[in-house]
Amino acid sequence: MSSSDKAHEEQKFEVWKLEISDKGKGFMELLKYLTSCRKVGHIDDVVVDPSARGKQLGKKIVDFLTKHARSKGCYKVILDCSVDNKSFYEKCGYKHKDIQMSKYFVYNNFFLSS
Repeated sequence: MSSSDKAHEEQKFEVWKLEISDKGKGFMELLKYLTSCRKVGHIDDVVVDPSARGKQLGKKIVDFLTKHARSKGCYKVILDCSVDNKSFYEKCGYKHKDIQMSKYFVYNNFFLSS
């Protein structure tokens, strides 16, 4: 493979991460994947401290991440959630689509998913 082919291959995939954490209120994370086709945003974690719930913080976080992904040129945003959180994300404008598959590995007492 020539060096120009390698450079072209490296440009096909990029991961961009936005993370904001305030231990008093919550945590959010957005990953952006850039493939040779199009950009996809992936909301990975949205956590609101139980003492700060009921103030629409979760919805504001998801709205912010969604708008931010759109402003960065993502054509869609995807996320995984539990059945218990499905109605929350539906209120944020997300729809059930397909299924998610995962495989977890234990590493130093932490789970790593693949």
